Amino acid sequence: MSVYTVCFSGTACTRDEGEKSRKESDRDIYTPDTGYIPVRIHKEITGTLQPGRASASVRGVGENDWASPRDDSEPLKLDGPLHVPPDLRQYAQSYSGGNQFSYPSQINGWAAVALALHGANLAAASGAEQYNLIGHSRGAAECIMAAWFLYAYGRRDVTVNIFAIDPVPGSGEWYGILTQLPPNVVNFTGIYAWDHVGGRLDPGFMALVPRPNARQCQEDQPPFKLGATWKTLADHNQRADPLQLQAGRMQPKGYQLYACRGRHGTVTGNRTSDGMYDASKADPTVAPVPELIYKLAREHLSDWGTLFDAPCAVQTKSAELSEAIHTNHVTFDKMGGGANRTSTLPWRPLVRRISSISGLNPANYYYLEDVAGVPPAQSNYPVTSERAGRGWVDWSYL
Repeated sequence: MSVYTVCFSGTACTRDEGEKSRKESDRDIYTPDTGYIPVRIHKEITGTLQPGRASASVRGVGENDWASPRDDSEPLKLDGPLHVPPDLRQYAQSYSGGNQFSYPSQINGWAAVALALHGANLAAASGAEQYNLIGHSRGAAECIMAAWFLYAYGRRDVTVNIFAIDPVPGSGEWYGILTQLPPNVVNFTGIYAWDHVGGRLDPGFMALVPRPNARQCQEDQPPFKLGATWKTLADHNQRADPLQLQAGRMQPKGYQLYACRGRHGTVTGNRTSDGMYDASKADPTVAPVPELIYKLAREHLSDWGTLFDAPCAVQTKSAELSEAIHTNHVTFDKMGGGANRTSTLPWRPLVRRISSISGLNPANYYYLEDVAGVPPAQSNYPVTSERAGRGWVDWSYL
């Protein structure tokens, strides 16, 4: 089976993120063996940072394609082969080509739709019999939107698999094409950072958990009606909320949710002690998190048919990496506000917020510790004294 893989970068990340340094991003913040994971994955499939026969990369929101030149980007593929409506092409056109570096764009995230359409067109143009999508941050959210564009405007018989690393659409409107997986998605794996604190950082970094589709829930597909516009494609097809407890439901197949220590950047390659962008704070005790996620990404993509041109750069066994994370957990504790996350302030400001509903309404969220079940005692995951409940979908703790 021919497989094409599209790798979506997160907000403010270039297509050579982690491979080249620039003023806004020093490559040395990344773990050498993993780099910035979506970009490194593409490079290890194709052998180059340029698009190849088996994979392509997509730049992040509010950023240009490459570290050099800094003031220009390549045109997006918007005119086909997908048969998209004129309003979607028109919306996406302003984010195609020219200087796309913009701090306001990084905040509002409006370009994500255009980048998702571009990635979907790249996949469709490959002629492959299966599409594998991997992304981080808004790039992970773009994977879900791209799957919808492939389903609504392309061939519906082509399988889509998604590896989403800490998907965060941002604080604006969350369309139904974010909160629900389309019928063409067979496998979805989501990785969620435990130590990216809430409070002032949310809702901009509120994590997204899309709802599994009927196939994954082993249910008959109910009558399916696509919305009249690209914004409403999935609005009539929202299924069971994975973050609510629903007694008697079978666990979905091809749908995996993982919690992992570290911050939003840690889970995709950042090795600094605070998860930020100062390379002088590189900490070897942080490296096992990105190394484990990198191995997990390669294993999933390989299982889904992606062929790699380069061998796996991390030779340490996954069990050993996991043990190292939980043995040397002090750095991760500090990232999220300490080993004890209970605060005297209201609204649990040191707990990650997560949603499967909408980011526009700040009331539409859950606390990660309330939906992921009880962490294994030996894993040292910090929780608050308010922790309670769980959703109906089982979570795994890395």
